Order: sequence, then C-alpha cells, then structure tokens
Amino acid sequence: MIAAAMTSAVAAGWTPALADDKPFDNKLPGLHARARAKGLFFGSALSSVALSNDNDLLARLLAECGMLVSEDAFKWDAIRFDQTKFDFSRADALMGFALLHQLPVRGHTLVWHEANPAWLEPALTSKTASEKLLTDHIRAVAGRYAGRLAQWDVVNEAILGDDKKPQALRNTLWLRALGPAYIDIAFHATAEADPRALRVINEYGIEYGIDWQVRKRNQLLDLCADLVARKVPIQAVGIQAHLDAGEVNLDQTGLARFIADVASLGLKVVITEFDVRDQRLPASIPARDTAIAAHARAWLDAVLPNPAVLGVLSWGLSDRGTWLNSYFPRADGLPQRPSPLDADLNRKKLWGAMAAAFDAAPPRIAKS
Repeated sequence: MIAAAMTSAVAAGWTPALADDKPFDNKLPGLHARARAKGLFFGSALSSVALSNDNDLLARLLAECGMLVSEDAFKWDAIRFDQTKFDFSRADALMGFALLHQLPVRGHTLVWHEANPAWLEPALTSKTASEKLLTDHIRAVAGRYAGRLAQWDVVNEAILGDDKKPQALRNTLWLRALGPAYIDIAFHATAEADPRALRVINEYGIEYGIDWQVRKRNQLLDLCADLVARKVPIQAVGIQAHLDAGEVNLDQTGLARFIADVASLGLKVVITEFDVRDQRLPASIPARDTAIAAHARAWLDAVLPNPAVLGVLSWGLSDRGTWLNSYFPRADGLPQRPSPLDADLNRKKLWGAMAAAFDAAPPRIAKS
C-alpha cells in the first residue's frame, strides 16, 4: 500500500522533501501563506471545545490558516436544540474570534441528514409546514450572519449513490418531506438571506476511481447540471476529501476531468474537509507519515491545477482530537495521524506535502 501511494506521488512529479523524520520549522510561513501566493486559500475546521479551551491550537491556527469553518456551531442540533428558540452562542463565539483576527468563515451546514434535533422530523407534517420550517431556519441563521460569511455549505451529502433512489438522492427527512425540491428551496432561501456568501453543495465519496465513487461523481454532476439549467442559485461544489492513504485507486485523470466538468457548468470547487486516514497502514509512524504525505500530494496535484478550485480546508489542523479515531479506528488502537500538524502541534510530512502542492499550483492571480 505504501509503495503504491509513493509510486503515484512520484508519477505526479514529487519527491519527499525530508530524508529524515524531523518536523518542519514552525517559523516558516504557514499553509495559507503558501496557498495565497497562488491565489488560493487554506483553512481549517475548529470545534467549539477547542475554541474555548485550546489556546495553543488557536495560536497555531492563526499561523497556518486564512479561513475557519466550525465543526459544530452552525448545525441544527447546536442552534435549534429547542424548537421554540435559536441558540447562537457557539456560532457567535466563533464569529467573534474570526472578527478579532480578521479571518473569513465558512458556514457548515444548513441542510444535512445528520446532526438534527429530535423534534425536527416529527415537525415535518406537510410540504407546506416543512418548506416554511426550512426557509425560516435558513433565513434566521444565514440572515443573522449575512455579509459576514465567505461561504455556506447549503446542502450536505445529498447524493446516496444508489441508482434505485430518485435522482440518486439520499433518503433523508428532507427528501421524504419535500421531495427533491428541498435542494432548490435551500439554495433559493440562502441566496435571499445572504447573497454574498458562496453557495456550495458539499459531498463525500467522489475522491477515487472506485466504481461507486465514479458513479457518484456522475450523479453529482448530473444534479448540478440540472440545478444550473433551472437557475437554482448554486455556485460551487465542495469535495470533502476524506482521503485514505491505503487506497490505491487515486484516478488522478478522472478526478481532474470531474473538476473540469464542474467548472464547465460555471461552478467553483472547494476542498472542504481534507484529512488522510491511515488505519490500513503499518504502525510505524515514519512509514505512515511518508505514505500519508505522498498520497495527499498525488491527490492535490490532480486537483489544484484547475483554476475553478478556490482553496483547501482541513478537517482539523492537528491530530489531537481527530474524529477518525472514533469512526475509522486502527485495529492496533494507535491514534491516527491525518492532519498537517501532530498532536504536539509540530508540522509533519503532510504539512510539507501540502505546502509543496500549493507551491506547484499554477497562479490564479498575477504576481505584482
């Protein structure tokens, strides 16, 4: 697996920057500085717990990132635990931190089949009631932060990839309540509430050349083409990019073609939740870090050349507290190393691979 990942990276024109396992100097310019030099951005997800309790992580985040996305603060179960009122405390805390440090923020997410309060689905009693509840929620949330957010994940994970479902859509509470029109409703409501924020449909499972992922790419592309044709105000596709360093089907050509097809619709692309899991790799930390870095570089080299790609956000800047240890645990129980920084906030080979990928990307802006 490691050999295959390394071979793909070498084919993409990359040689590991480090011959040893020493971390990169934390005083070097951060990933956002490297990305910004090419007209891109780099940012990271941040949990409300880390925002409140991890000052060391926040300091590193300010050194590395040019954009933030909250892991939890904008989701329904955070804002609407009680049907009768909104609780913006977590979102306001994130926005206050971002304003203090002049960092743009992505909103995640207005419509999703998970992270919903228990009262929500029973309240979807009719199409009329469901549409009102959805539009009122979006108007309240997106409207509160109108003009202050750079982007919104308007609809998250809408595609199931099952040909038996209508338009291959996931059978969610929103699909059951409103049919496929829920996507239209969400995008129109967001455009009305906050016309300045980039409106994104966000999806996972389209990163590789595996049959079901290739099929899902095509289904997402068909959905986006239909939305664009009907003038639904979608503006971008989010590729979550939860990568797996043990996966050999990188399919760089197919991935680049997919992004080109998205761009041909007049849409932008954002890499929204980048991390690289290692549960199929050996225990050795140097071996894992080398394979992760090679895999990430090969994948990014297929993505970043297209000028429709705006930037990359990692789903966590540091290995400390990564969600992957719970959802995709290693059989040996060792913690995973999916992020640019390790648990002690030192830069790893993955950081170097990402920095090199930004350096190699063609510029989006003219150099002064």
